[in-house]
Amino acid sequence: MDRHASLDAVIAEMDLVIERSIETSDPRGWFAIVYRAVTARVRSGLDDGDFDDADRMERFDVRFARYWLDAYAAWDRGEAVSLSWQGSFEAAHRPGLILQHVLLGMNAHINLDLGVAAAATCPGSEVVDLRDDFEKINDVLGELIDEMQLAIADVSPVTRSLDAFGLRFDEALVSFSLEHARRRSWAFAEQLAAANNHQDLVAARDAVVAGYGSRLANPGAPMRWLLPAAVRRERPDLAAVASALRERGAQLPG
Repeated sequence: MDRHASLDAVIAEMDLVIERSIETSDPRGWFAIVYRAVTARVRSGLDDGDFDDADRMERFDVRFARYWLDAYAAWDRGEAVSLSWQGSFEAAHRPGLILQHVLLGMNAHINLDLGVAAAATCPGSEVVDLRDDFEKINDVLGELIDEMQLAIADVSPVTRSLDAFGLRFDEALVSFSLEHARRRSWAFAEQLAAANNHQDLVAARDAVVAGYGSRLANPGAPMRWLLPAAVRRERPDLAAVASALRERGAQLPG
């Protein structure tokens, strides 16, 4: 078992990503604070008996987290990553809404990585036993997205008025996207768990998910025209948003 095979080690690694993101104003930190809070909540759930099989859940969640952490590190080393993560990381070099950066990370991680992690943790017919715990992770992700939107509004109140004019991805769109993503991800997990040609299936899925990400990063009209003004009116203070999330109960360092 490698040195990352515990949620505690994974969470500590996430903390380093968040720390670096705050120091360098790296937009990849927006996804990092949400996902760190999700992983910490799963960690608490292991002790509280929230999952059907705590040992299996920890293996699953560690594997799931590693796909993002490994992609993050590989990108910084100039190495190739999945098309889905490539699109997310490239968007970090362009102006974008806070929630846009979060959703780009969620797109790659839920639509691609989650199904791969599920199939790798429970291959073949075993994957059906993971369904309930798989859904619980998605429930936590949805809750943290809601909390993130509130925390952004706490720090940058103008975003509440931006919602009214349709300049942000509102809760209905986010919830709709996550609901569809979790269904697609589970169907992909079942397909992958039963297949022999894993590499081909993952590559095909990656291309599709990268397409979703491209539409998130480059929305059509009228959002495309309004986006620059909306970005200017947001306050992209990662440390302040993290603090607002902590005040709302999220488990984040600080």
